[in-house]
Amino acid sequence: MINEYVEIVEYYDNLLTSGYFDYDDLANTLYKLLGDKRKVLDIGVGTGLLTEKMLPLADYDIVGVDFSSGMLDIAKERLANSNVKLICQDILEFETEEKFEAIVSTGGAITIVEEDQQYKLYSHITDRTKNEQLLVQLYNLLDDNGLFTLKIQGSHTNYKKEIKDGIFYEQKLEKGKPFVDKWYIFSTADGQVLKEQFCHYYCWDGEEASQAFSDAGFKGEPHVFDDEFLVFYK
Repeated sequence: MINEYVEIVEYYDNLLTSGYFDYDDLANTLYKLLGDKRKVLDIGVGTGLLTEKMLPLADYDIVGVDFSSGMLDIAKERLANSNVKLICQDILEFETEEKFEAIVSTGGAITIVEEDQQYKLYSHITDRTKNEQLLVQLYNLLDDNGLFTLKIQGSHTNYKKEIKDGIFYEQKLEKGKPFVDKWYIFSTADGQVLKEQFCHYYCWDGEEASQAFSDAGFKGEPHVFDDEFLVFYK
């Protein structure tokens, strides 16, 4: 099972550009992190918000993969005048002969959440074995000395706030082990629900996540870059 943001596609950009992420800052941080690396795989590229900000910074050769056709429809329009290759596919089924200098995930297929004084791994893929297979797969997609970098998110908590155009966003969580359930709710000021999405995540605590990356072949301890990204090296 992989979560697909079918219900909330039309509100997704509204949320993410209302303070959820600062894409200019993320793009500039990645530019510093990647150095002279140009061939990039973005897993969970979404609507292309980050890619759009990266393109003016360097001559990146980016492949973006996402499971949601609705998200990619927006990304294709946003990136229409670029050479970005967008692929609608389950990342577990993604195959290519290409090798990448860097793989980036800002919250699509998998992400890092900093909570309880550790870096937990949240995954849209809810089967442990398949998550282990994914890490091996991503390791094998990297060229020698390639890196895999994941956006560090803050602790996921319950909250509600106004975003744009009189729309309110609310998220509710139920945390167990190893699963986390999350509801994304968009409503009007008077409480009328416009769209609602439920997602079921697999969660590894910091020690388990570190071991999983090590078992997949990644070397040494991960590196925290600018308090924004957790970086694993091949």
